[in-house]
Amino acid sequence: MRGESPSQVASTAKRASGKQVIDAGCILLNILTTVTLLFLNKWIFKDPQLKRMQISLACYHFTCTTVVLWIASRRPFNLFVPVRLPFMQMIPLCSFFAGGIILGNLSLTFNSVGFYQLAKIMTTPCVALLQYLYLGKSVTLLTVGALASVCIGVGLTNTGATGTTTRGASIATAAFVVTAFYQVWIGKKMKDFSVSSPQLLLNQAPISVLLLAFLVPFFDTKPDVQTIPSDTLIALFLSGLAAASLNLSQFLIIGRMSALTFNVASNVKTIIILSYGWISEGRTLTVRDSLGIMLALGGASVYSQLSQK
Repeated sequence: MRGESPSQVASTAKRASGKQVIDAGCILLNILTTVTLLFLNKWIFKDPQLKRMQISLACYHFTCTTVVLWIASRRPFNLFVPVRLPFMQMIPLCSFFAGGIILGNLSLTFNSVGFYQLAKIMTTPCVALLQYLYLGKSVTLLTVGALASVCIGVGLTNTGATGTTTRGASIATAAFVVTAFYQVWIGKKMKDFSVSSPQLLLNQAPISVLLLAFLVPFFDTKPDVQTIPSDTLIALFLSGLAAASLNLSQFLIIGRMSALTFNVASNVKTIIILSYGWISEGRTLTVRDSLGIMLALGGASVYSQLSQK
């Protein structure tokens, strides 16, 4: 600060304050869009016709994401510089990307909100295991302890879970395993291509739309739009905006702050979703549930900090 005039000091402080406000806004946007999207999707899948349109919904969300990212890369925003990656090399990655989203939506459809959200936490230990097996990444005793805490916490909390069947649990397991493979793979591809997450996502999203569009006629059922309630159609429209805003806010947080900040925001979202989900299900929070949540979130937070070192 030496040599700066009072006006320059005030200007620097103002910029720092402005950055904090924008950072807080990015975090708030991420939390709100995540929670909003989850419950919009849960609402949408209550409709018997839309419940059989999982692939079409994923296509719609990918399309909205593509449009928002394209706009974000252009003037006057210029949030990142778009790049074009090899199409054929993107297809396997996009397959896992789309598969994880669809399985996640199916998990939300056939499970309670609480079980769905807690199952997602199991992605963390699954990622660590895959990194150890396929990338030879070393694992310390402290890391093992953190991951064990996650697994034990999820197990304790899900003991009393309702609204879950064997089929639902199987889908949830497939969802976090496929998502873990995708997360490990995407980290490697970002290094191989020397690109940022939004640059990679802008290549992934439109290719994923093309891949899924071929599957829609075989797996989805064409709905009678006139018989779908208007409030459900509004929720469907809003879910596209929420999905695009979620993806945009995710890379803004990591780009402006850190992956650790994103992890903290993720834990806040988990608590909000679990609380609302259990209230809507009429489930009472027990000592076992409280202990399980603390172990799961605490283990995930410790692992995230260790992985940043």
